[in-house]
Amino acid sequence: MSSHLSEDEIACLVIGERDAAAEQHLHSCAVCIAEVRRTERAFALFRDSGRRWSDHWSTTTPVRVGRLRGAVAIAGMLVLLTVSAVVLLWTPTPTAARENPFIGIPYVVLPAPYERTAVVRMDIPVAALTAAGFKVYVADVSGTVAADVLVGQDGRALAVRAVSKANSVSERR
Repeated sequence: MSSHLSEDEIACLVIGERDAAAEQHLHSCAVCIAEVRRTERAFALFRDSGRRWSDHWSTTTPVRVGRLRGAVAIAGMLVLLTVSAVVLLWTPTPTAARENPFIGIPYVVLPAPYERTAVVRMDIPVAALTAAGFKVYVADVSGTVAADVLVGQDGRALAVRAVSKANSVSERR
């Protein structure tokens, strides 16, 4: 051989595939001998680094898994405490408000989400409720009905709810 060994020929020599011409050239060329030794050292370092990495991860104790289990247990306890606090501190809506809800006054625009409202208790004439489009069930048609009125921040009435069980107000349908 008149020229140096190619990369493929050097790789074949390193992995053990011997060629008679390459072997003969290797005995007479110091440059190619140095290149084969450098390639063998590089492969040896690569092999050793892989072995060290493997040994490190196979001998490492699973401390992280234990810490993760502890963190999950603490998070679960916090969620459980939060849910139980909400359940214990939750106050249900009074039964009177659930049984007798507010009824919206027809043709009145609902308040905006940011608008303040207030509940005002007053005696409303039965005739005014009938004129507004409500059915009123009372013993005395000429009298008044005690009711809670939902009033917007501009003073307009938004909804009505009868207060006593004897009187009832409902929408016309």
